[in-house]
Amino acid sequence: MNYRATLIAAIQTVGLYAAAYIIPVLGQVLALLTPVPLILVSLRHGRVEGLAALGTSTALIAVLGGWQAAAILLFTFGLMAVGIAEGIRKQMKPEQISLLGGLLPISVIGISAAFYFTRAGKNPIGAIEGYLRTSIAEAASLYSKMGLNDMATMVAAVTDSFIHHLVMLIPAITIATSVIQAATCYGISRAVMLRKDVASPLAGQPALAVWHAPDAWVWGLIAALAILVVPNETSRYIGWNLAIIFAVVYLAQGTAIVEFYLKKLRIRPFMRGLILALILAMPSLVFAIALGIVDIWADFRKVRGSVL
Repeated sequence: MNYRATLIAAIQTVGLYAAAYIIPVLGQVLALLTPVPLILVSLRHGRVEGLAALGTSTALIAVLGGWQAAAILLFTFGLMAVGIAEGIRKQMKPEQISLLGGLLPISVIGISAAFYFTRAGKNPIGAIEGYLRTSIAEAASLYSKMGLNDMATMVAAVTDSFIHHLVMLIPAITIATSVIQAATCYGISRAVMLRKDVASPLAGQPALAVWHAPDAWVWGLIAALAILVVPNETSRYIGWNLAIIFAVVYLAQGTAIVEFYLKKLRIRPFMRGLILALILAMPSLVFAIALGIVDIWADFRKVRGSVL
């Protein structure tokens, strides 16, 4: 086993993960990239090194931050890294790799949560709503003590109805967030691997600029919109959850189209990233979603057939 590579990857993993607790805002963004060193060491040196780096980093976090922080690292970022690395190793398509990496930790956490709530005899929806209400009340009290009365009033104004709607949409929000993170980690890992080895099997995978979701996925979006018109509250929540997930899919496709034309204009990577960030941070992201959906029929980049 390559002990040096394993130790370096473990230290990098701990550094990225710990950034969320040390650096305000930017640290939380960096922490989302925690799976990347684990993915790279697994692909470059093998599964044993990848798993050893995960185990070492988990142990270090347990010593530094306690078992709760270590469990979060292992069962979220760790499982995501394992899923992405295995997906790349088996030469899956980019969307399959992102789904595997994003859904693996969600599945494990979901099964664990279901087991806990079943054993405890609690209603998960009621329990989560109660936790959010308590957290909001504590935040409002803290802001009041700090003299931030306007902020305290705004936080306290969150209604029970809003909390209920938010909790009912948590499945889609959680899945979409996890898959987006997995796709980002996959993209960064792919770029790093290709920079070191242009002959890597990853070279055959499409870059973001020419990627598109399987065209058949549009039926999922159509089904979600159809469910939304059913006059039943439960059905509507199911429809909204599905609609959010497919909106994220076509947001990614719309973003890929924008990236394609920015590359065609020879705009530098930093500026491309800045432009894409601005698009995603503003109401223009609705335009990107619409662009992704229309691309199913318009094929703006003429990439159908060469990618699928």
